[in-house]
Amino acid sequence: MGSWDHRGMANGKGGFSMAMWEYGLKTGDLAEEEMVKRFEKALTRAAKATSDPHIAKSRKKLRKNTGPFGRSTPDSEPPDYDHIYFFNSGRRGCHLFLKLYPNMERNGRIKFPREGVTWCMYLDFSYGRDLPPEILADLEVEKPEEYGENFMRELSQFFPHEIVLLKEYEYFRWENGQDVHVVPREAAESGGQD
Repeated sequence: MGSWDHRGMANGKGGFSMAMWEYGLKTGDLAEEEMVKRFEKALTRAAKATSDPHIAKSRKKLRKNTGPFGRSTPDSEPPDYDHIYFFNSGRRGCHLFLKLYPNMERNGRIKFPREGVTWCMYLDFSYGRDLPPEILADLEVEKPEEYGENFMRELSQFFPHEIVLLKEYEYFRWENGQDVHVVPREAAESGGQD
């Protein structure tokens, strides 16, 4: 089962907090079409297992995107892919977004030099700071970011290939009416990536 890390942004004037994760999928020489099929099956099963009434339980389909893909930082080179996949869903103050992209770009550049990682997955779970207790009860969690962690735990169990932590990010969470800064764990836990 994979593990998870967090990155988020907080703005004193904003109404949302975000917990974000990035993982590597070790799929070996599995064909892309078969990988997508297996991932969609795991995604559908994870949505059912997490008991989230705000995400439809019907079959989850990834959407193909041919770009533009954006930059990780303003001064970085834009990524060079034929296409990537993404999925997003949610309502009532909870939003789940994930992006699946090759670890190696068309130009040969590798995003994460982690042995065996063929695909990368970026996942973010954003939620309204004023999320009412009844929604938290529906999600079966005490804190909103726990839903994203639970979802990732289930996805890791249902996807038939290893999912590994690639990078740890810091983030802010909303707690007791204020932003709480969550500092990343040690680099050793996050695979030693910057």
